[in-house]
Amino acid sequence: FFARDKAPLRYNIFGASIGGPVIKNKTFFFYNFEGGRRRTGVTVNRNVPNPGEVNGDFSRRANFSLLDPATRVGTGSAQPFPNNIIPQSRIDPLGRAIAALYDPANVSTANVTRAPANNFLANGSDKLTQNYHTVRIDHEISAKDRIYGRLAYVTSPEYVSAVFATAAADDRAGPRSNRHGNLLASWQRSIKPTVINEFKYMYGNRMHINRGAGTGSGLNGKLGIGGPVDPDAFARVNVTGYASLGQGTHERIQQPILTQQFTDNLIIARGNHSIKTGFELRYSRNKDDFNGTSGGVFGFGNRATGDGLAELLLGWTTSGALVNTDILDTRTDYYGAYVQDDWKVTSRFTLNIGLRWEMDTPRWERNNRQSGFDGSQINPVSGTPGVVTFAGIDGVSKYAHQFDKNNFGPRFGFAFRANNKLVLRGGYGISYNGTYQGAVPNAFNQGFSINGSFSSPNGGFAPAFLLRDGMPAIARVERNSSFGAVPVGRAVTTSPDFIQQNMVSGYAQQWNFTVQQELPSSVLLEAAYIANVGHKLGGPGVNINQIPLVNGRGPASQSQALRPFPQFNSVSQVSPPWGNSTYHSTNIKLEKRYSRGLSFLGNYTWAKFIDDVESGSELGGATNNGYTHIEARRLNKGLSGSDIRHRVAFSSLYDLPIGKGRNIAIDNAVLNHVIGGWTVGGILEARSGAPYGVVEQTNRLNTFSDAQRPNLIRDPNLDPGRSRGDKVAMYFDTSAFQSPGVGILGTAGKTNGLGPGFFGFDASIQKLFQLNERFGLTFRTDIVNAPNVPAFGAPNQNNGNGAFGRIGAIATGSTAREIQLSLRLAW
Repeated sequence: FFARDKAPLRYNIFGASIGGPVIKNKTFFFYNFEGGRRRTGVTVNRNVPNPGEVNGDFSRRANFSLLDPATRVGTGSAQPFPNNIIPQSRIDPLGRAIAALYDPANVSTANVTRAPANNFLANGSDKLTQNYHTVRIDHEISAKDRIYGRLAYVTSPEYVSAVFATAAADDRAGPRSNRHGNLLASWQRSIKPTVINEFKYMYGNRMHINRGAGTGSGLNGKLGIGGPVDPDAFARVNVTGYASLGQGTHERIQQPILTQQFTDNLIIARGNHSIKTGFELRYSRNKDDFNGTSGGVFGFGNRATGDGLAELLLGWTTSGALVNTDILDTRTDYYGAYVQDDWKVTSRFTLNIGLRWEMDTPRWERNNRQSGFDGSQINPVSGTPGVVTFAGIDGVSKYAHQFDKNNFGPRFGFAFRANNKLVLRGGYGISYNGTYQGAVPNAFNQGFSINGSFSSPNGGFAPAFLLRDGMPAIARVERNSSFGAVPVGRAVTTSPDFIQQNMVSGYAQQWNFTVQQELPSSVLLEAAYIANVGHKLGGPGVNINQIPLVNGRGPASQSQALRPFPQFNSVSQVSPPWGNSTYHSTNIKLEKRYSRGLSFLGNYTWAKFIDDVESGSELGGATNNGYTHIEARRLNKGLSGSDIRHRVAFSSLYDLPIGKGRNIAIDNAVLNHVIGGWTVGGILEARSGAPYGVVEQTNRLNTFSDAQRPNLIRDPNLDPGRSRGDKVAMYFDTSAFQSPGVGILGTAGKTNGLGPGFFGFDASIQKLFQLNERFGLTFRTDIVNAPNVPAFGAPNQNNGNGAFGRIGAIATGSTAREIQLSLRLAW
């Protein structure tokens, strides 16, 4: 906030000066505070029961038979309930009470003769408070030594509003809290004129708390949900074809999330060589108290009756789970080193040659609270392969897997100046990803948590348990090779997870070639070819405990005994390093440096992106992580969910030529204040849609697989010239997808068409009022989404869902038109 020296006092207020002599290369100290509150409006669409259906009356559904699962026993096939109405004597009181937590449908156009489809619409307002404190110091110790330091502290409490009347039952509501402190310090020393060294140290400490609105509500106890669930919370209830009730995460407290980083870079100039070398060390720690689903998770499918709500009313629980972990204090480190030579071969030609080595250490837990899985060891309980392992027991390492030490990444680049206006550039390099596809702070907690997993033994026709009986008991047992297993034929209780022992880091080969040509009027034209090919990429976790295919098909019926590890429920491999990706693009850039009041930057990109795994934050993509069966990995190759074929971006600032000091000068001071000195600007982006993929809402592959895809019988694309309303109601031809039947993979690919595109234009208008030589007042208007064009999210991609093919939400991060007015005084 102020700068001070032994000379007479001088203050710097964000770079402005007040009194005193000019300070030269001494100490500068700055403090900045920025904070505020904002509310974000949200519109939520949900599938909720049609009127009367919470009482078991499905009689108004056209062409629908509500099956009675009790009639399946001994016959192999179920008979419909008379008149599609569940008798009141058969309705589970707890199931009815949970179903009553759905708000009534409020969309007048909802068709009660069909399955629910976006028949509940609500608006909410999410509250976020953010305060930023920043302190910075720069000090020149001597002509050879300079130090720099920055301390940043951020708090950002948030409350996500409920859209259902009972907040505890809402699937999105609850408080969030984030606090982050960050310290950065550096020391730069000129050892001699041709040798410079810079050392940096970074310390980061973050806290994150996430609580669902059901935490502390006591709703489980009030309803009477039994078993080992927390009575003070509310369960997560997943009903196929309907909105979920309750939070996916009941409570999670991460503190500290700690990072320390040490970096050193040395630059040596020798003739026409500039050699850079350095190293990086990074320490990471995460202390995690994860009571993720302590209120329980209850799943209700639709295979037994034909409707998920009916199975909730019957208390026909297809799956159940509960996770409440001990506090896990996990660690990992990173090591990296590099050397690079920038060699100026001639005045026109430069080569860049380098090599980097890097390694992430495997995850470990400070108290050895870490489990794993050995798929080859025979289990003493079941007599089949597969046992849960534990760090520090029976010779198991404290690390989750082996070290991957051979991550060497060469770099090569060149720049050639053909003439004063034409430059050619190119490069090639190998870069390595982090070891894991996503965060793993609370993974591998078997034996160090209250952890239970229950599922239907035959794919949903029989229940995992009845809701009225409560979730089965979960008890801690001794950590040995028998952990979590049951004899073959008994109901399973445990879902282990693990990382393969020979885990490797994924890598990408990247190359490019660029031509830059200077045009008249300070305009630069650039054409570039860019490629990125990835291998051994970490994919989303996958359940490997799937019934093997026979002649490419699943069995006629699903049986727990046919699984490779029948003593367990799912067995999840975390971040399997099996992914591949290919990206090629052409980029055209036009840039004008500021001159004559105008500057602009425009880009057009044509690209094609293919992969066989889903990344962590794709714009579109398939549901269920793009997986079907683990033996059908070849079918997972297709357009990536982040494949944006065409993208145009343009930004510009233009000083209107009217006003004092501009081409059309105005001498009258009053008139100049009114019409002179204006600047306009804008940012435009337009892009084609991201691919979407379709799966079956009811998985009939009968293998405990991740998903089943439908048959694609024709092109699903409809006329792109249709009205916006028609596109929202049915974005693609849903009849082009056909359920493949029992045990069949389906012919549809991972992605099947392109979702909605995007068009956005933001504008700004500003005017400088020069009050005198020292003071200036800037008035500015910023307009986000000036044309107020909605950016739609992907259509519903579940064949068999009442909302299949419909768009039910705007895209994440999109906003309606927002206008901000501001005044800024500078001196």
